[in-house]
Amino acid sequence: MKTWKEVSVHTGQEIDEDAPTNAVGGGAIAGVGVDHPDYPGSGEPGKKKKKNTLIDGRSKAYKEHRRRLEAARIKRQEAARKSKFVEDIVDNISEFGIEEHIDETV
Repeated sequence: MKTWKEVSVHTGQEIDEDAPTNAVGGGAIAGVGVDHPDYPGSGEPGKKKKKNTLIDGRSKAYKEHRRRLEAARIKRQEAARKSKFVEDIVDNISEFGIEEHIDETV
């Protein structure tokens, strides 16, 4: 196998290169692990994210919120009980099976 030497055209002497053939330090080549500083997650310090605070059940605001939730739940349950649709279903179920007692000799 032959080894090749890079020779300068102007001087005819061998060139000693310091840089690699493919420089990836600028981030222009994808998938080599060098991040561009403008992209998120590149390790650059930036704005800190705000942590979500947990709801404290002891606070006055949450107790009022819980009362409103419970009132809405009761209202929904009462509306479901008074629903015409539910009443029709209950009537149909209660009349189911009466056919055998009705005399149809007309």
